[in-house]
Amino acid sequence: MESKSPAVLNTIKDRAISLWGEENWLREIVKEYVRLEKEQDPTTSATPNSRRSQILRAFETGGCRLETAMLLAEAVGCQFQMVCTEVQVSKF
Repeated sequence: MESKSPAVLNTIKDRAISLWGEENWLREIVKEYVRLEKEQDPTTSATPNSRRSQILRAFETGGCRLETAMLLAEAVGCQFQMVCTEVQVSKF
């Protein structure tokens, strides 16, 4: 099964660009990411400078940890939704 990470991160990037523009999207998503990270863990020493390369690498490589993707989505006003499906097979 092919990874969906690049598509998810591209969608987050597109939303960030629509919110903050082509020139400002990275700076703004990093600031919001750090704000949210500090909200979740007030003891973190994260700063925009310390997270910028991590976030840029995620967008460049198309992959990151789930926690990072979830915070990036939240930074642009989105959230993940998990939908579970059940397959039932009947033989006739």
